[in-house]
Amino acid sequence: MGNGAPPEVSYLLSRCDDRIKMRAKALILALPLALIVLTCVSPVVSGQDVTIFDVDSPEKSLVAGNSVTFEWVVFNNDTTIMLVQPSVSPDTIRYLDISLSSSYVTIEPNNSTRIAITLAAHREMPNSEIDFTVYINSTRMNFPQETSSQSRDFKLNVESLYGTTAGNNKILGIWDNPLPPPLDTTYGAFLISILIWIGIALFILFVVDPIVHHFTRQTQTDLDDRILKILRGPVFFVILLFGVVSSLKILNLPSEVLVIIEDLYAVAMILLLVWLAFKIYDNVLISYAKTYSKKTEMSLDDTLVPLFEKLGMIIIPFIGLLLIFNQFGYDLTVALAGLGVLGIVIGFAAQDSLSNFFSGMSILLDRPFKVGDLILLEGDVCEVKRIGLRSITLYNTFLSENFIIPNNTMANNKITNIVKPDLRYKVKVDVGVAYGSDVELVKKLMMESAMEEEHVLKDREHYPWVRFVEFGDSALNFKLFMWVDDLDNQWLVASNVRESIDRKFRENGIEIPFPQRTVWFPEKD
Repeated sequence: MGNGAPPEVSYLLSRCDDRIKMRAKALILALPLALIVLTCVSPVVSGQDVTIFDVDSPEKSLVAGNSVTFEWVVFNNDTTIMLVQPSVSPDTIRYLDISLSSSYVTIEPNNSTRIAITLAAHREMPNSEIDFTVYINSTRMNFPQETSSQSRDFKLNVESLYGTTAGNNKILGIWDNPLPPPLDTTYGAFLISILIWIGIALFILFVVDPIVHHFTRQTQTDLDDRILKILRGPVFFVILLFGVVSSLKILNLPSEVLVIIEDLYAVAMILLLVWLAFKIYDNVLISYAKTYSKKTEMSLDDTLVPLFEKLGMIIIPFIGLLLIFNQFGYDLTVALAGLGVLGIVIGFAAQDSLSNFFSGMSILLDRPFKVGDLILLEGDVCEVKRIGLRSITLYNTFLSENFIIPNNTMANNKITNIVKPDLRYKVKVDVGVAYGSDVELVKKLMMESAMEEEHVLKDREHYPWVRFVEFGDSALNFKLFMWVDDLDNQWLVASNVRESIDRKFRENGIEIPFPQRTVWFPEKD
């Protein structure tokens, strides 16, 4: 279609050639941009069957004694079930434990799963930089012969748990060793460092402590003196222990030895802190609590202070034991859960003792009576001798004997506190006179007997009174009520008044009858 073509056709062909050229140029210009976009939006690693997405940074750091995890998400973009098997290389390294989240996993089409590699560094592991490679092998379940493999590289930086001072020929791990031979080695730096730490400890013990003690003596309280006395020895040993351990790091010791030294140091520090905490608790808190309890009239603090003293002797060492186990990496969650279950079992087995304990706490808080009070219990007048957390000791004033009652029994019984609100006590005297006696004369003579007794109260609020209470089977019954000035005089007053009434009734011809009954027999026809 060259020179023989009509002019219209030649014009159309030239326009088509121009459009094709323009589209070709546009395609060439857009191709790099499309490649960039595809690179940005495409997954990190893509295979024919599965796609791997990075979740974490490929480089991480940790301190020896801890663990770290690298994660990836694997997506099955195939139409069949895929078997994914992860592996890591190298799979064994000294002082490092390597574990996979799973040795294999199956993934349904258009589903994903998580794959993780956990690396746990031993406490004795030195400073290290370790490179790893994770291989993720995928296999089609319907065609086992078709497999593919993808890999991811990552790096782990491990920092030694005990620093980098080991092997440095520096005094105190700071200054270069300037000493002449044979002290120019790490052993010389270690020896000088030990002497310096001993000097610091002695300086604090014999110089700083007396100066601080001089100022504490001028205060009005002895609290600071007590605390200073307790801290004096432990501070010296803490500085000495720290100095020895830090100086040992100067020597080129193996990491295993450093771990043993640090463990012994930690145990020694825990024991020292436990002893210090107990001394402060016992010599300061409990001592002040005992002094305060002696100044108060409450019996609650007198009972609770010894209780808290015994609890401190158990709880503080127990906390120290937990800290020691934690230092060696033991998980105490299961042990504590077991102790909880054991506590429930013990609670059921000792429910009577627990009932007495809580009843004792209730009595101490409510204070229905206190030590020294007289209470009326089942008709017996008893003096309270001791209120404990399990039982109460009472003294029977009639039988002159001590007996012990559990707290839950006391809490569930009706108890009358005779000395509350005061020691005054109401006494009543019952008298029966013969039918036909002069009621007014009887009341008068009974009142005279009460008024003649010196221990009977005669003020307006506590004036004696007599009441004609009933027509009995054999007598007219009267009651004389009177207040006695002291509980201890109740029996003496009642006896004296009865003697006086009997004497006055005899003098005035008033008869106190015996019980009598009239029996009537009907006559027979």
